[in-house]
Amino acid sequence: MFTHRQDLQFKSVPQQPDPPYARRLEDVLGGQYNEIGVAMHYMFQSWDMHVPGKYRDRVFDLGAEQVANIEMLATMIAQLLEHAPSSVLDAAVRLDPAVAAVIGGTDLQQAIAAGAGPQAAHNPWQVASSNVGRNLATDFQTNADAELNRRMQLSHLYRLTDDADVRYLLSFLLVRAAAHQRLCRAVAAELKEGTAAPA
Repeated sequence: MFTHRQDLQFKSVPQQPDPPYARRLEDVLGGQYNEIGVAMHYMFQSWDMHVPGKYRDRVFDLGAEQVANIEMLATMIAQLLEHAPSSVLDAAVRLDPAVAAVIGGTDLQQAIAAGAGPQAAHNPWQVASSNVGRNLATDFQTNADAELNRRMQLSHLYRLTDDADVRYLLSFLLVRAAAHQRLCRAVAAELKEGTAAPA
């Protein structure tokens, strides 16, 4: 069960419009190891764990935080497009339903639940469900690998902008991805060593 608050977990406003960079940020929203793909992976993984416990709770927590990351990035993209030429804005809205939701005032959580998201090269719903292996140690290692890929992509985007406020948001997301990666690696090691307490 999700609840939605109107205030973002982390707020940052870009210094000026930047449509080309907004398009680069859109790329990090879609695909297997990007924000929407990773969020859906965590959700499918937690839904597949039929026994309640600390591991299921951790994966649900990671998925919920990923949804918050999606909203922060989509909001930043919309801000980067504000006051841009209408042709650029129209193209962004047409290509990315998550951005269209933010610009149109739609609750982003509802847009994602309805299947909205960037048009990735593959179907992120399919990818998310197919990456669940039903072996907790392997799944948590997969999670750690996904977080590493996210960190690499976010780091690349960080280097591509001089906007201090955009960098501020990306640095927040980088820190959270690193924390998620450490958590997933620790749980995978714990499970492989057989030292895990009952879930």
